[in-house]
Formats: sequence, structure tokens, C-alpha cells
Amino acid sequence: MSVLGIGVGPAFGRAAASIIPDIVYDGNTKAWYDYQDLTTITVDGAGRVSRWNDKLGSGHDLIQANGADMPLLTATGVLFDGVSEVMRVGFLYSQPEQIYMAFRQVTFTATNRFFDGFLANTGRLDQSAVSPNIYAIATAQSADNPNLAINTFGILRLLFSGASSSLQINETIATLWDCGGGFMNGCSIGSYGGGGSFGNIEVKEIFLRIEDTAPNQTDIYNYINVHNELGL
Repeated sequence: MSVLGIGVGPAFGRAAASIIPDIVYDGNTKAWYDYQDLTTITVDGAGRVSRWNDKLGSGHDLIQANGADMPLLTATGVLFDGVSEVMRVGFLYSQPEQIYMAFRQVTFTATNRFFDGFLANTGRLDQSAVSPNIYAIATAQSADNPNLAINTFGILRLLFSGASSSLQINETIATLWDCGGGFMNGCSIGSYGGGGSFGNIEVKEIFLRIEDTAPNQTDIYNYINVHNELGL
């Protein structure tokens, strides 16, 4: 196993969870973005992020070439302003798509989007109706989940897998539904895949993977929790 060595506390459980699970390297990780790994992030003099590289070196790197649309690297994550900031990458990524994201919704505006597929409406997470509700959809009906309070960091576990899809925040009960059959074919963080509907979010870490078993989900969730010192 690879040992991170960050955030390791005195308790055995905490120390064990800070070890990167072997499954991260099993070939099913399509991309892994970590704001704490500054070797993977390119910023300008104002701290604006133009490139956020996949830690595994796949080349599936999030890009934003326009300075006005670059998110801000802060002490606690990569902050998207909800106005124009977005980063994108296109690559072969199809269902079953397993997404983990440590983030917070800074403000709430119904229909604003946290992420999408590389183009548009092919695997998305939006704010919906009444704060703090979020919903996910590929091409069929949406799944709603109200368990991420505004301005509070949490961990998303989202599976786009047809009729076996699930949406979970932290360790609350997952929402199960049929997401439809759309493929993400990459990822857009901070907006609608085609541009617009920008989300005001701050992101710490993202894993884009193929569908995980329940034990593997737990291992990755626990690692993200400890690595980012979320205390969930």
C-alpha cells in the first residue's frame, strides 16, 4: 500500500484510513484530483487554477485556459464562483460511473450545476428546488438528496448505473433510482457541460471511477474523510 502520511492521528482507525486504498490503483480510477497535491495544480500569480492534473498521470487533466473563468485555489480547496468558473476534460468514461467528491455548496441557487459530463446533460449534479437539496440525473428522472447543509463540507458518493444508480451524502441513507443511459465522456466541474448554470462550490478531492463494491466504496470514503480532515 501507498502511505500518504497526512492527517494521521493517534487512533489506529484514523491511521489506517489515511493509507491510500490499493483499489485506487486497480485500473478503475479514471481520474483523481486532490487540491492538497500542489504538484498537480497550475496557478497564476493570483492563485487562479488553469490546470488540475489527474494524480495517476492518465492525462485526464481538468483545464481552463481563460483567465476570467479560472477557479481560485484557497487554503481549503478549489473554489468555483458560481458566475463563470468551470474546468473540463474529455475522455472515454461510460456507465457504470462511480464519483466521489469532497466539497461544499457555498451558496444555493436552484438549477445551478456542480458538475456535468464533458458536453451537456450526460451525468450531472445540480441544486434543486429548496435549499439545501441537490439532485443527480443522466438522461432519465432525477434523484434528490437534502443531506448536505449549505457551507458545510461533505462527501458525495454518486453512481450512474442505469436502474442501479445511487446518490449518497456522507453516511446518510442513499437515494436509489434509474438515472438513464447517458455517458459522461469526461467531466465538467463548476457548470453545465455546454456552459452556463454555474455552481458556487469549493472542491477538495474527486475520484472518477468505475462502479465499486460496497466495501471498496467504504474504503475510499474513509480515506477521503481522513485525508481532508472532515471529521465525518
